[in-house]
Amino acid sequence: MLKNLNFLRYRKYQRIIIAAICVALASQIGTSAFTTGNTIALSAFLLPVFLYFNQDLNPLQLGLAIAIASPVFRGFILLVSNGATASNALTYTIADIIFFTCYVFLYYLIYWLRSFQNNVAFYFTIIICDYFANMTEIAFLNHFSAFSFNTLQGLFILAFARSTLAFLIAFPIRYFQFLTVNSESHERQYYHFIWVASAVKSEVYFMKKTINEIEQVTKNAYQLNQRLKEKGLPEEQAMAYKIAQNVHEIKHSYQNLIKGLGDYFDDQSNAPMTMMDILKIVVDYSQMIIREKQAHINLVVQNHVDITIPRHFYLVTILSNLIINGIDAIGTKRNGELLIKVTADSRHVFFSVTDNGSGIPKNLLPLIFKSGFSTKFDQFGDIYRGIGLSNVKAIAEEQFAGKITVDSTPNVGTTFFVTLDRQKLIS
Repeated sequence: MLKNLNFLRYRKYQRIIIAAICVALASQIGTSAFTTGNTIALSAFLLPVFLYFNQDLNPLQLGLAIAIASPVFRGFILLVSNGATASNALTYTIADIIFFTCYVFLYYLIYWLRSFQNNVAFYFTIIICDYFANMTEIAFLNHFSAFSFNTLQGLFILAFARSTLAFLIAFPIRYFQFLTVNSESHERQYYHFIWVASAVKSEVYFMKKTINEIEQVTKNAYQLNQRLKEKGLPEEQAMAYKIAQNVHEIKHSYQNLIKGLGDYFDDQSNAPMTMMDILKIVVDYSQMIIREKQAHINLVVQNHVDITIPRHFYLVTILSNLIINGIDAIGTKRNGELLIKVTADSRHVFFSVTDNGSGIPKNLLPLIFKSGFSTKFDQFGDIYRGIGLSNVKAIAEEQFAGKITVDSTPNVGTTFFVTLDRQKLIS
């Protein structure tokens, strides 16, 4: 688990470092304005673009990396190329640090902490951040002397123009992505069908298993009826006989429902799917759930297996259940991370789903795979009636000769490990 969480942190910090380097390079492109040492640089234009496309990252972490990389790089250039004194280079470097720190701190308070985020709020936020960050930087360079009206007006015009340009570049890119998604709406509808069909098919699978239990109840009620008849208790006998009749009718209703659903979701009528397509369906639908919950979760997939799976419905059920559990465990936590990893050897296929959520208390670990156990309740206090980990375990064991285990640390995260028989998975 810790290895997977470390990988997720590595990927996150990798993005932060790339953003810091890009902004650092952009900070070398600009012109002086308003006061000595203040530069209208391209870096302040790129910063909101990075923030827009990396809204799952904590802006304080992103801003800290930029606040270190960009000004230090600029200070080095000042010393080497412009012949600035060490004192001036240090002053200008601190000024840049003040700008970026002020910018991301305001962004964090005004926008990132909001439970509801949209493009309009983002646009006005970056204008405010640019304006006050620039004002703070110039105040430092001018030893906090009073501002003239022309300077304040110029700073606002600069903030408005720079932020508007950044937004007009970032928003069309995102909108184009949205149009691309809409052009693939038929594919998404197919994903939705697979997701729903997987849930229904799994329910039918366990309904079939319930038939045996219903038959046993009917048998017990009939035997009780016979014993009561022998003991000469007609009222009790009639009651037992009625129970046997009612349960028998329930069995017939179950069988009719199973037959009807089974005709729609028969394995023989569905084409096999590749592992890549299965993961794409699961991840796509999971990301939709993340957006609906307005969660801040970075979902990463590592797939090293190229096989085709006929009974893909059951695998979708296993993976989707574990991923949704991870999403629920992360909840409203910032910087949520989910890693789905798939590897294989000659005999088995291995899946792991890692989250950095709340974790599972040690006293509950022996219980989570038991039938009927759940930590989820609805708004009325009723227990959640989903497939459940006990049934996920049953599918893994009975359909794919597999097993499922868990490693969890409270307040650190959880990893579910699923091992499935490769031959049963592909046959």
